[in-house]
Amino acid sequence: MKHSEAASFLLQTEFSSSLFHLTAHPTSLFHYLYKEYMISPPPISPDVKFWSVFIPLSERTHEVDLLSFGPHGEGSSCGTEIVMEILTRGNNSQSRKRATERTLEGWDSIHSQPCAVSDLQALTPLFLQKQAAEVRSAPDPTQNLSFNLNLSQNSNDAVSASGTIFYDPDSADDIDDDDPDDDLDI
Repeated sequence: MKHSEAASFLLQTEFSSSLFHLTAHPTSLFHYLYKEYMISPPPISPDVKFWSVFIPLSERTHEVDLLSFGPHGEGSSCGTEIVMEILTRGNNSQSRKRATERTLEGWDSIHSQPCAVSDLQALTPLFLQKQAAEVRSAPDPTQNLSFNLNLSQNSNDAVSASGTIFYDPDSADDIDDDDPDDDLDI
């Protein structure tokens, strides 16, 4: 859902069959998720992975309060930016089925306007760390080899064609199905 769509749904004056549930979360919760679980918000981490960790943790309000107001929390003085969890239940725009969709959107209290989660100043380090980790990813070990590991078309055809084992029995082999142990000398 885009920012303008959320505003239009919230400001409409007629009844709608859609249902919205907004939940505000402190940015310290997302720092905790990155520090403890190495999970960033959905533009970087896969949606399924993020929501499977985020939902159970965000429902534990006591732990979330300790993250904000505990001994190492940021307190209420840094509350200029929050992350809004938007739960939308209604008709899907692509199909006619009723669906539920979860999205995250940033809220800047100084400018009193929504913004992308990646645009929040408090969460910028999470996105920069993730981009730096992608740059530091392991190089391809086959890149600087003095020989070629790739098969040519002829070699690939030869490998795929051969694969059956051919056995040619000789006169010393006992091929008696009735008594296969006849050749054993015990």
